[in-house]
Amino acid sequence: MAIRIGRAGTLARFAVGIAAVTTAVITAAPGLAMAAQSYSITANGVALRSGPGTQYTLLGRLDTGAGISVDCQVQGGTNVGGNATWDHLTGGQWVADYYTNSPSFNSFAPGLGGCPAAPPAPTVSAQMQNAANWAVAEKNSPDPTWSDHFGHAWSGYCEQFVEQAEGFTFTFLTATADYQWQANNGRIHTDTNPPVGALVYYSGSGGDGHVAVSIGGGQEIGTYGYTGQRLAVRQYAVVGFLTNPYLGWARPIGS
Repeated sequence: MAIRIGRAGTLARFAVGIAAVTTAVITAAPGLAMAAQSYSITANGVALRSGPGTQYTLLGRLDTGAGISVDCQVQGGTNVGGNATWDHLTGGQWVADYYTNSPSFNSFAPGLGGCPAAPPAPTVSAQMQNAANWAVAEKNSPDPTWSDHFGHAWSGYCEQFVEQAEGFTFTFLTATADYQWQANNGRIHTDTNPPVGALVYYSGSGGDGHVAVSIGGGQEIGTYGYTGQRLAVRQYAVVGFLTNPYLGWARPIGS
């Protein structure tokens, strides 16, 4: 069975628990006494998450044919293909029921009941939502290459871009300086699924690093290119698009 962990290499702490899924059974989670049901995954790259929805942290991925052991389900998680049922695995992860061969579809599978409680969803502050909204509006503006506020092209000014998106709540000269402050204060998360409005950090760019604004769903909006160029602000994937090594994400100061 193939299991893929996020390419950023930041999920090593999950390696023992997830890599142990070698057949059909994951070790039982404490406090769940229901009889588990064995099913399998029906698509490649299906996300294992920390809760019943796409807003929860990505813990790893499973491919077609991978065996899973489900001990309970929830109704009303993120709707995937018309199915809002999510399955809780006995190893503690969650998977969208749509991508399994269980007989349920917006209903409980035979022998399974509702989970005792789902973890709370990540919160998104008004500040973070406004930041994402501003970033989207700037991308869709008549001239997404140019900052009307600063009077220069966006290329090479990623830190100014995110600070404007975040309402000028703090100021750093470079994305690297911004990241170091967040890291020194224990605010960096290293999974690859930042919430809406989070700041997403990368190394590289001659030591200045790079930072963008998450819009959720593994996507972000940020500047593109180097100082002296005039390239449009654009949307790209958190991982898999930029060549800059991924460092993690943080909530903006004040959120």
